[in-house]
Amino acid sequence: MDDVSAAFDPQLMFEFPDPYPMFAEMRRTNPVACIRFMNRESFVVTRYDDVWTVLRDGDTFSSRANAEVSKFMGRTILEMDGREHGRHRALISAIFTARAIDALEAVIERLVHERIDGFAGDTRADLVTQLTTIFPVEVIAHIVGVPHTDYATFMRWSLDLIAFSRNPQKGREASSRLHEYLLPIVRDRRAAPHDDVISRLVTGTVDGVGLTDDEVISFLRLLLPAGAETTSRLMGSMLFALLTEPDRIARVRADRTLVQWAIEETLRWETPVLFVARQATRATTIAGIDVPAGTMVSAVVASANRDESHYAEPDRFDLDRHADDHLSFGFGRHFCLGYHLAKMEARTALTAVADRFPDLRLDPEAPAPRITGLAFRSPQSLPVLLRG
Repeated sequence: MDDVSAAFDPQLMFEFPDPYPMFAEMRRTNPVACIRFMNRESFVVTRYDDVWTVLRDGDTFSSRANAEVSKFMGRTILEMDGREHGRHRALISAIFTARAIDALEAVIERLVHERIDGFAGDTRADLVTQLTTIFPVEVIAHIVGVPHTDYATFMRWSLDLIAFSRNPQKGREASSRLHEYLLPIVRDRRAAPHDDVISRLVTGTVDGVGLTDDEVISFLRLLLPAGAETTSRLMGSMLFALLTEPDRIARVRADRTLVQWAIEETLRWETPVLFVARQATRATTIAGIDVPAGTMVSAVVASANRDESHYAEPDRFDLDRHADDHLSFGFGRHFCLGYHLAKMEARTALTAVADRFPDLRLDPEAPAPRITGLAFRSPQSLPVLLRG
């Protein structure tokens, strides 16, 4: 397992070319592998059924493993368990109901078309840098209630915070700036609530207990990597998959019922976040392997989503697969609250691109795009020709 441990070197996390052959070999020969990662022993779980078991059993596999995120976001729901997690989830879930997200559809559609308007008159574009990276942050800015005049500043801080694992110093600075920016807004909404997300967060209670100002701000900061970055990567990989095989985008353009399945298949085929971190609260076993109490467990969602015992030809992107049982949004009590928003943004973006660019194709004169990364995966660029 020395090669596997080397692959998990943090320096390789962003540029790793293709981890799926390694995951396939691990599923076959060592599905629960003990490695050294960040100077700690960790068990890497790679088969679908075992990953599902880890995600489902929140009592045995605690979210305390995500405490590292708190250095940049503050204490968030990601690292909470038990009653604390239940209370915070109940307060936050009210802003992510299907009804609440559906009410944003017109705004999301306006934002994506405004973003596309910025390059629609050109011959060439980069769909990652000009669309998928920026659009989801603008959606979060709208949800948070950032004035349009502050979007550029909010965008800069947000992108620095999202990249905290690559540049921790800039991430900490951005986190501090966002706290300073958001605190007066949170206090204003507490004194005079509006009909917006922050007002619902500061006025909501469960069993008579609400969120503190710092807890609200920590959640709002978490929305950026949890909501914006993951959606950005989903959209980038989806457009990559559709454009690298031109018949795929042609099929979606001709049959819009395939938009849903393009999103689901992308989530299965190239999930934005490859690992879910947990910590064993007690001694247990996974697939016959003893896991001591206190040990880190990395559930490899990306590997589970390509488990050949669960999906036929799992490495092939297939619009006709109709597999919506992937684990990209997690499972159980920590199932992603923002899944409905992420799908709406991806659906709106793909529909807008298909409608506005009937001749859209990869730019043959640009370097071929590729998907990279081990902790997070998506294309870093997607150069296209917008018209013939």
